[in-house]
Amino acid sequence: MLSNKKIFMIIIAVVVVLAVWFFIRFVIGGPEDDWICVNSQWVKHGVPSNPMPTEPCGDTIACTMEAKLCPDGSYVGRTGPNCEFASCPKIK
Repeated sequence: MLSNKKIFMIIIAVVVVLAVWFFIRFVIGGPEDDWICVNSQWVKHGVPSNPMPTEPCGDTIACTMEAKLCPDGSYVGRTGPNCEFASCPKIK
């Protein structure tokens, strides 16, 4: 039969192992509930307490400042992930 001292040592060992696991999992492992960037899109990971970030994620592209003259005399600039010219206004 196990003595009280051996039982106490086993309990202490289990508590130490659980404390080390908790430290590694939650302190070093980082937050589990967060927003992560996947393919330039924000994706929920768990249940984040913060709202979705408003800044773009991933590689951002800066479009040139060129302008396109539309048939109605207005100008449109480049936009979107491929820096294509925006659509001209419809002429009525």
